[in-house]
Amino acid sequence: NYYSIRNIITACLKDNLLGALPCRSSHQEALSVFLLLPECPVMLDSRNYITLVVPFAEAIRKMTNQSSEVLKRCWTSLQESSLNSLVQMLKTAIISQMVCWTETVQSNHNVKTLLEVMKDVYKVRVHVYTILLNQVPLVLSQLNPIIFSDFPFVFNLMSKIKLLQADSQIRMLKSEVNNYMDFRGIILQRRDESPLFTLSVRRSHLVEDALCQLSQAEDTDLQKILVVEFIKEIRSGGEGVKSEFFHCIFESMTKEEYGMFMYPEEDSYMWFPVKPKFEKKMYFLFGMLCGLSLYNFNVVYLPFPLALFKKLLDQEPSLEDLKELTIMVLWLTIQTFFHVWYLNIFWLQIHWDQNDVDLIPNGISVFVDQSNKKDYVSKCVDYVLNTSVKAVYEEFQRGFYKLFDKEILKHFKPEELMRAIIGNTDYDWEEFEKNSIYEQGYHESHPTILMFWKAFHNLTLDEKRKFLFFLTGNDRLHVKGIQKPGIRFRCPETCSESDFPKSLTCHNILELPEYSTMKKVKEALQRAINSNKGFISATVTG
Repeated sequence: NYYSIRNIITACLKDNLLGALPCRSSHQEALSVFLLLPECPVMLDSRNYITLVVPFAEAIRKMTNQSSEVLKRCWTSLQESSLNSLVQMLKTAIISQMVCWTETVQSNHNVKTLLEVMKDVYKVRVHVYTILLNQVPLVLSQLNPIIFSDFPFVFNLMSKIKLLQADSQIRMLKSEVNNYMDFRGIILQRRDESPLFTLSVRRSHLVEDALCQLSQAEDTDLQKILVVEFIKEIRSGGEGVKSEFFHCIFESMTKEEYGMFMYPEEDSYMWFPVKPKFEKKMYFLFGMLCGLSLYNFNVVYLPFPLALFKKLLDQEPSLEDLKELTIMVLWLTIQTFFHVWYLNIFWLQIHWDQNDVDLIPNGISVFVDQSNKKDYVSKCVDYVLNTSVKAVYEEFQRGFYKLFDKEILKHFKPEELMRAIIGNTDYDWEEFEKNSIYEQGYHESHPTILMFWKAFHNLTLDEKRKFLFFLTGNDRLHVKGIQKPGIRFRCPETCSESDFPKSLTCHNILELPEYSTMKKVKEALQRAINSNKGFISATVTG
């Protein structure tokens, strides 16, 4: 019968074939067995991961360099369906090993061998097939994290962010635990220092107050739970108050008129200035603020190009990154294809941040020609993104890494780190409605709720973003999967139709009076949209 045949096939593979795989052959025909085996159903059976899949992976790891290169070339030409079989086989085996995890040398060997093969597959087909092990974070706590330090590709972006958040929460918890003096496991007394890091700021002097307190903070303070107090308004550790704090301070500090950053062109990204108006310490504190925002699970718009996030991960920016900053680079790109006679109108010099700079000593007297045109473009990229801003960028980076271990962030790609920090504006308003919850007399078919959603969906995108800010203290969203944005509706008993809605931003709660007409609902929405920032008015509470 079917099961007998499966058992016979499994036994034959285990006892005969797997031990005789051609690990040292350089012939593609001989190595095709490594392409055929993942198509066999018994190889995908989670019960066979130790007896079949681990030996299969061990055979690949034992290959000579020549055999390995031939196999990798075969992988590059595989159809996606065949590649999927290989990936699914490895994923099933890894997850099975993790679910049945025991801290032994053999268990570590098994999962590391499987991951090494997965890594090889990922390298040769990374642009065709993205390998994701979404189940990894669910059981990661059972494993030695060192095993995964060399295999960041197994995590998708959502998983990486969750791991980063878990690391932050552990640090916060340690900070709170360390607030007690402990002797042989017995708590003796509470220390005088607070387990919270409180920033007390005046809205009218937001930047000044925040930076003054940050400059006096100890490293241990930064790792505590952040509480923001808007003086004479509200004091809260809730997400809404912190979101508004970060939104407002970054909005102020990144404005062109503030002068901390330069904008090469209208509506371009910002970059560090060649001759900063502020002392270097300001860039250190700005970097610390960026790290503090990410550490506290906040997202905020920072108009930096991808080059910044590459530099944070010790990757070199490229010509493509410079294109994000300025249209000037289009000329540089075109020049690499021009003839010598046309290039002779250029010199080894660049005009940047209102200054003419020689890219080599006495560059003003050296023409760009066929022999040095690529070097010219390369030097332009290096000057703008690296050498001209070296001092202030290093201060920014030093401040940012006050909150993080580089080993944690090295698992991110630059694009992923960018999305983790600035979030996104990929709004799905239909999903926003589906995620909403109704309490205290409201339900999804309530007349006021029906009118609310009809009026809401008729708003412009800008108006919807303003309402989102009113509700949450932020007009940006986390990476999909991190949270489910929606409204928690409540019908306050003490309110009448003459009252306007209130938001409790820490919990996404909207206290919506029971309006009886569409006109009143629209007026209420406009009041929320145009509500001033701050928690002092009756329309917003923390």
